[in-house]
Amino acid sequence: MIAHRIIASVFAATVAGCLPVAAEEFTYGSWPPPGEYLNRVAMPKAFAEIEKQTNGAMKWKLVPGGQLADPKASWQAVGDGLMQGAFGVSSYVPNVVPSLNTIYSTIIFPNDTVAASGAALETYTLNCPSCIEEFKKLNFVALSGWTTSSYYLTCTQPIKSIADLQGKRVRATGGNADLMQMMGAVPVAATLVEASGLLQRGGLDCQFGVNTWLKTFGYADFAKYITSTPLGLTGPAVNLWNRDTWNKMTLDQKKILMRQMAYVSAAVAIGQFIVENEEIMDDLKKSKGVQIVQADDKGFLEVAKKYDEAQRKANIENAKKFGVKNPEAIIDAYLKNHEKWSKISKEVGRDIDKYTAAIQREIYDKVDISKL
Repeated sequence: MIAHRIIASVFAATVAGCLPVAAEEFTYGSWPPPGEYLNRVAMPKAFAEIEKQTNGAMKWKLVPGGQLADPKASWQAVGDGLMQGAFGVSSYVPNVVPSLNTIYSTIIFPNDTVAASGAALETYTLNCPSCIEEFKKLNFVALSGWTTSSYYLTCTQPIKSIADLQGKRVRATGGNADLMQMMGAVPVAATLVEASGLLQRGGLDCQFGVNTWLKTFGYADFAKYITSTPLGLTGPAVNLWNRDTWNKMTLDQKKILMRQMAYVSAAVAIGQFIVENEEIMDDLKKSKGVQIVQADDKGFLEVAKKYDEAQRKANIENAKKFGVKNPEAIIDAYLKNHEKWSKISKEVGRDIDKYTAAIQREIYDKVDISKL
């Protein structure tokens, strides 16, 4: 009789172990508008794959438009568990994640989003122990990352030269704020969401950013003049995941999430900041009357060169003020990784699948998951 009970118990335990894990729905809060590429394309596809590959054990509900938290509050909301995932930009909270912001504040002037995104993601994931420590203290794990394409000045009046820019109020954060200040503008540290109202009310003369934002945040309704000179790119923006939720995932679930975040990184970098960036620009010229203002490239680029030569020292000093012990190593790793990813970029081109595979191979396959 006892033997029968033991056999029955073992059988019951075995069956229970084979049953699918009860489905649980998690919340991902994203502050950009619903129509933004991350919310419209990249994350829905990734979440659908996660649900499929986990046999329904992990379901993610995407709540866009800042309904749960704004760009700054998102960082704490994820750590506190108000939502289990979110989209974060370090320049809004530089004192909270100063190591990550050291990467973000380093402006990259070659206009190669694929190279810069891969380099930034590799740097904070594999080459920045203080980044990981910051994430742990805040109770989240950071997975995925991408940079923008080159930034342009988009203004309410034509800006053709450095002289035209003097005293103009420009939305810019992080290293871009320092660049604008060197050019004679007055940087305003507004979020992307806040900038729309400021442009409308006259609180800003220019938005410094990428073309997709003109449509996503409605800037093209108020600012219709794009200065032609490209002035560097920044990143990474990252996805944040509540650490308590992460710790409850099985190893396979963690790997599935990481694979999908490799896809999200590639999709946003290429799909939004390259392909859609060009498509939106063509549309805005026709639908909103947006104009490209031919600028004195030499004047802008001379100041940009001076800034590039000086930014390392400034970024190191700023990082140390926030307690980063070795920001030099972070910047050096980023620049070294950029050289590596510049070669990979030529192989990838605009192929999102090839880029996803490269990110998985060069970064996530090398991660010690227990140390994230």
